[in-house]
Amino acid sequence: MKGKAKRYLRRFVIAAFVLVFFVAPVCLYTVVRLGFPPVIGNLLAARSMTSYAAQAHPDWTPEGGWANYNLVVDGYDLSFTDGMRSHSLGYANGVVQDSGREEALEAEFDIAKALRDNGLHNSGEYHVYWSARWPAKTPDQPQITVVVDFFDSADTPVPDEAAMREKMADEAMRAYEALSPACPIHRFSVRYCHVANREQHNRNVWNIIQVRLPEGEGLSREDILSGALTVR
Repeated sequence: MKGKAKRYLRRFVIAAFVLVFFVAPVCLYTVVRLGFPPVIGNLLAARSMTSYAAQAHPDWTPEGGWANYNLVVDGYDLSFTDGMRSHSLGYANGVVQDSGREEALEAEFDIAKALRDNGLHNSGEYHVYWSARWPAKTPDQPQITVVVDFFDSADTPVPDEAAMREKMADEAMRAYEALSPACPIHRFSVRYCHVANREQHNRNVWNIIQVRLPEGEGLSREDILSGALTVR
């Protein structure tokens, strides 16, 4: 009896160790990042994507009621079939990623032409990212996000915050004025990075300002000059 009790106690200690040091941190991370725990999150995400597909792609059938969680992109994905081909949707932060509709909308607004006509060519020091997502309940109302990334080399003097905000405002308004006539914009982010000095093994530092634009409101320089700054 004592031998069995020791075996059970050992198993209990091992299970408790796994729960405390492995399972609990993963659950806590997911709750903090996504707002709901595993299992419930997988089911809710699948339900949202299925509801969206029923309206946007009525010929699609979900290949299950369980969404897969992707730790890299901090979101979920779910596979569908139309009887001949497979399709996939993504879900994060309450909106659905539908790459097919996104590409079609980008072509409809001719985003590439708007950038090209205004001399905004992506390069190693400058990038403009355009994306569209859809709320699950309103798949006819795309939420459009524009992100501007730009970089200074390691040998460029690091600007103080006021000067940096001026540079961020310049780049933000350049992209916004090029794209806003072509399409509505609901979220706008500008991200400035001063590249690290490799000899000193410093890490790159990103300075980020994000602005939500309610329907009918535009972006102004003041939004960037006085907006909340996040440093990563």
